[in-house]
Amino acid sequence: MQLKNILLATFVLLAASCTRYRNIVYLQQDKGATDTLNLYPYQVPVYRIQARDILYIRILSMNKEVTELINTSPTFTTNIYTNDASFYIYGYNVNDSGDVEIPVIGKVNVVGKTLEEAKESIKLQTAKFLKDPTIIVKLISFKIAVIGEVTRPGTYQNYNNQLTVLEAISMAGDITAFGNRQKIMVIRPDTGGTKLLRLNLTSNSILKSEGFYLLPNDIVYVEPVKSKNFRNNVPTMTLTLGAISTFILVLNYINSNSKNP
Repeated sequence: MQLKNILLATFVLLAASCTRYRNIVYLQQDKGATDTLNLYPYQVPVYRIQARDILYIRILSMNKEVTELINTSPTFTTNIYTNDASFYIYGYNVNDSGDVEIPVIGKVNVVGKTLEEAKESIKLQTAKFLKDPTIIVKLISFKIAVIGEVTRPGTYQNYNNQLTVLEAISMAGDITAFGNRQKIMVIRPDTGGTKLLRLNLTSNSILKSEGFYLLPNDIVYVEPVKSKNFRNNVPTMTLTLGAISTFILVLNYINSNSKNP
């Protein structure tokens, strides 16, 4: 009877350690939802430049001499932005006052502005020195961090204008078996504080969420499932139960032999 109870307990432990199918499938239709649309409109949040951002700024005009003075980065190198060090050396750092300092042009305040607004501000300042300048402004410090229950937690650089939370998680090697796909947190720096956005990757309603598209400096945190500690201890518990069952079998064998000499 004791052996049967042990086997039953082992079965219950193994069953409890299994993950349900519906908890690991992404973008499922919500229960009772009648929305059958396959198209979800873009809801990309607007990013506004922050202090310590690094910008790529290029100013072009017909005046070659002045243009070369302004664009101090080496024009003969086509691959200068290859790592964080080159970003810092050749990019334009937004200081704590919110300004970028451009040779000849001077200081231009860009903090709190979109890239388009920053481009217009730089163009207005440049027009004092150059006729009909062409301005190129890009954000090159678009980095995000992915932590928690992912295969490769870390900081990742994005070289695109937009990035989704699914793309960020794929950069980190996807969620591990211990990750809770229903509890993803996006930690977003915001004006005056930090915003927390909670996402459920198993529901297609995430496509309408504010946190689906990431912004520079976002942190994606994948929470562990509640049963993680239990699952980690399953092998030890199974070995222990196996040892106990073996001991009981040996003990029963010894008792039966002692009763029947």
